[in-house]
Amino acid sequence: MKILQINASIRGADANSTQLANSLVRVLKANHPQATLKVRDLGQDPHPAIDADALAALFTEQAQRTPEQQARVAMDDVLIEEVKEADTLVLAVPMYNFGIPAQLKSWFDAIARAQVTFRYTDNGPEGLLKNKKVYHAGARWHLSRHAQRLTSPLP
Repeated sequence: MKILQINASIRGADANSTQLANSLVRVLKANHPQATLKVRDLGQDPHPAIDADALAALFTEQAQRTPEQQARVAMDDVLIEEVKEADTLVLAVPMYNFGIPAQLKSWFDAIARAQVTFRYTDNGPEGLLKNKKVYHAGARWHLSRHAQRLTSPLP
C-alpha cells in the first residue's frame, strides 16, 4: 500500500487536522506493515495558485510551451504523479473562515486536469483515477466554546 498524506494546515505538526491524519496513518500502517508513506505539507510548502499564466501554459500545446510554461506545468505534474502512484490518500484538512485553506484549493486545482485525472462525458465529468481510497481528517474551531467570552460585555 502506498499512502499519500496531504497536510493543509499552516500550523504544521501542531494542527489538530495533522494530528488526526497522523493517527489515521499509524492505524493504516499497523494494519499494512508494508505500507509506504509520502507526506506533502501544503502549509509549509504551498503550491502556487492557478493564475492566467498557469492557465495559458495548460492550454498551450506541450511542444509550443515556453521554458517558463514547461516549468509551471511540471510543478503540477509532480502532484498528479503523487496521486496516481498512491493507493490511499489521507487529507488533513482544517477549516479556515468556513472553508478549506487556499493551499488545499491550489492543490486541487493542480491535480484536476482534463484528460489526465478526469474527462468530460455526455453524463458529466468522470474521474480517471480509479480504485483509490481517500480519508478526510477534518478539524475545525468551535465558536460555541468561546461564545461566553464573545457575548459578555466589554470591560
